Amino acid sequence: MNLAAAQTYTKENPFTTKVIDNVKLSKQGSQKDTRHISIDLSASDIHYTVGDSLCIYPVNASEQVEQLLSLITLKRSRDEEFKRFSEEINITRPSNKLYKAIEAKGIDISSFNERFNGYSIPAILAALSAEHPSLKLDSDEVAENSSKLQARAYSIASSENAHPKQVDLCISRVEEEINGQKILGVCSNYICQRAAVGDASVRIYLHHNDKFRLPKDTKANIIMVGPGTGIAPFRAFIEERNYQRQQGLEVGTDWLFFGDQRRAYDYLYEDELSNYEKQGVLKLSLAFSRDQEQKIYVQNRLKENSKAVYELLTAGGYFYVCGDARRMAKDVDTALREIITENGGDAEAMMKELKDSGRYCRDVY
Repeated sequence: MNLAAAQTYTKENPFTTKVIDNVKLSKQGSQKDTRHISIDLSASDIHYTVGDSLCIYPVNASEQVEQLLSLITLKRSRDEEFKRFSEEINITRPSNKLYKAIEAKGIDISSFNERFNGYSIPAILAALSAEHPSLKLDSDEVAENSSKLQARAYSIASSENAHPKQVDLCISRVEEEINGQKILGVCSNYICQRAAVGDASVRIYLHHNDKFRLPKDTKANIIMVGPGTGIAPFRAFIEERNYQRQQGLEVGTDWLFFGDQRRAYDYLYEDELSNYEKQGVLKLSLAFSRDQEQKIYVQNRLKENSKAVYELLTAGGYFYVCGDARRMAKDVDTALREIITENGGDAEAMMKELKDSGRYCRDVY
């Protein structure tokens, strides 16, 4: 019996596998580092549907872990502590509980939130040890007063029918600077930079998303709005719909609204999308915000196609949005309401009907 196939992989029991491809999608000159990551599923019983997400457990950077261990008293063996602080404890961000534990040692923490904004736990302890040589924390105190490393969910960017035994992701590596400290997204940097291709140590599990599915009726038309890495599930949708076409099914219109900063540097999956467009199986509306003086976003392209969007939706089409919840998704929602009103519809009634019928689907974060 295949032992892997006999298991069900979950948050508590993740599948350990390897990265089989890591390709940089953003080009030289981009302000982003966006990667196409492929992960091996061949030794598992994991099967996914387009619209699902893959959850990845991050691992802390070894140099940060080593720095931390040098600053605290170890309660377990060094190997055990290294594993614990690599895989279990979030050492990139301090918790209020940790500050309270430091306060209990007689240190004033009133300025910590402002002073240490952006600092990792090792960086904070390094600064404090220079000022308070008597400060001693042991590994249990740090672990028990810190948050746990949580798995990060990424929208799946592939169709299993198109790519059997693997799952693709589209991930933008997070790197910024706060308060003089370089802030690296713990999971995006792990999977994009530290999880080497072929190294079988990546822990994953699947998250099903039944509220973000393709129409059961393949003849239905779909509009997809996914700027930046929000394109991920729509690459999967497009692959699946083209697989259905190859099987002889009648498939409706696929219309993608994609945008990013600059076309020359940030046009993710440009060759694939252009080929689909040339084949006549994909309609593309592009918005590259920084290619002209006045910024243009996907919601602007929607408004420019107001009549066509409205007609597609009133004829039973589906509307999908993936990406930033705070700005983009709100702006797209507003644009959609304006489109309905401009074309003589009742925005509130139609939006309610779209949502109630499952024809307005959002995967936002």
